[in-house]
This record gives sequence, structure tokens and C-alpha cells, in this order.
Amino acid sequence: MTPLFFKEIARNPWTLGLFLLPSLLALGFLGRGEGVGLVGLYSGLLLLLPPLVLALALPLLASREEWAFLLGLPVGAFRGFGEGVVGVFLGLLLPLLPGLLLGAGVLGLSGKATLWLLLSGVGVLAFWVGLAAFLAALTLEERRALGLGFGLFGLLNVLYGPLVVALAVRLREYPLEGLLTLALLLNPQEIHRVGLLAGLKAPVLTGPIGYLVAERLGAVGPWLGLLYLALLGVVLALLGALVFARRDR
Repeated sequence: MTPLFFKEIARNPWTLGLFLLPSLLALGFLGRGEGVGLVGLYSGLLLLLPPLVLALALPLLASREEWAFLLGLPVGAFRGFGEGVVGVFLGLLLPLLPGLLLGAGVLGLSGKATLWLLLSGVGVLAFWVGLAAFLAALTLEERRALGLGFGLFGLLNVLYGPLVVALAVRLREYPLEGLLTLALLLNPQEIHRVGLLAGLKAPVLTGPIGYLVAERLGAVGPWLGLLYLALLGVVLALLGALVFARRDR
């Protein structure tokens, strides 16, 4: 399944967008310093990379007709779906890595900063491919999966900051710290961003989310945030494979 899904993703012309995206974003941070450029490029990827990943991955992973044919092959449902997710991830990773390297070259990043950019990009990709896999297995309908995916993108990457800050202000007089901590843990992308800011000592403000993360979760380094981001993506992909296998029974 992995080579099949890899080829399907790789030959899609829109996949080229993952190669062009980082360098185009990097142009907006020229001359602003290495730390600002790195964190700014990562933040830009959070807004532009997930919609592209969802639009490319979900039509493949959520297609009932495609799976009805593929599961006639001698492969189990759990394994087949998991291999399909791996193929999608590798197919998207192929153009993303050189795109990130090109973006790092545009910004003139050092070796350490370039490594963090590559790792952060891979982490974000793993998270959203895992989320796409879970939504695809849950719905097995392209339109519903895309609707849910873009809805979660809007919630996690657009509305998340204002909602969490509003929640913190609203509940400041109530003993509901667990709810606020859960809200912070639900978005590993922001935790990793705060970890990058703290670990690289970038000369930019962490903002209210950074303050809340430090207050509720303590000091979060870039490695901890990255591991949490990538691990949650893997867990979501495995849950998707499990749900898909149970639906196939």
C-alpha cells in the first residue's frame, strides 16, 4: 500500500506547493534575524501547510471506492490503512524537505537553525497527516472528512489563541485550572512554537499563549514540544487505522 499511495500523492501537481511554500514564506522574514526568521517561518507554515496537507491526503484516505477495491488485495485492514498513511506522509515529505532547505537558504540560517526548521516541518506534517488519517477512518466520506479537517484547522490554527486567552481571563476566578491545561495540551503546534522561542532565545514576544504555557506546563523546551507534536501525529494515525479496521469487520 505504501508505494501505491506514495505514487498517488507524488504525481499530484499540487504537491509541488509544499516545495514552493517555505521559500515564499521566507521572503517575508528577510533581514530580521535568525531567531525571528525561524519562528516566523514555522508560524507561517502553521497557517498554510495544514490546508494543503488535508486537501491532498483526505481524498485518498477517505475514499470508500478506493478502499473497497484495495481491500480485495491480500492485506489486513489495519495494516493496509497504516501503510497507506505512511505512503501519504512520505509522498508529502519528499517535496517538503527540499522546500524547507531552500527556505533556510533564503533566510541564511545556520546549521542548527536549519535542523530545527526541518524537524519542525516534519513534526507539523506528521501531526496533520495523522489527524487526516483519523478523520478519514472516522467518516470514510471525502466531503465530511474535508469539512471536519478544515474546521479543526480553523479552530487549532486560527481561533485557538483568542479562545484560550478568553478562557483564561473568564475562568481566572474559578478553580478550573485543569480545563485550561487541557486546552493548552490540545494544540501541540503552539507548545512547540513556545518551546522554540524559549530554547532559541528568539528576540520576539511569546504572547499570551506562551505565558499560559509557561505558567501551566512549566518550562517547555523545543525537543519536548517536537516530540509531543510528532508523537500525537503517530497516535492519531494508529487510532485511525484501528477505527478503519473495526469498520471493515
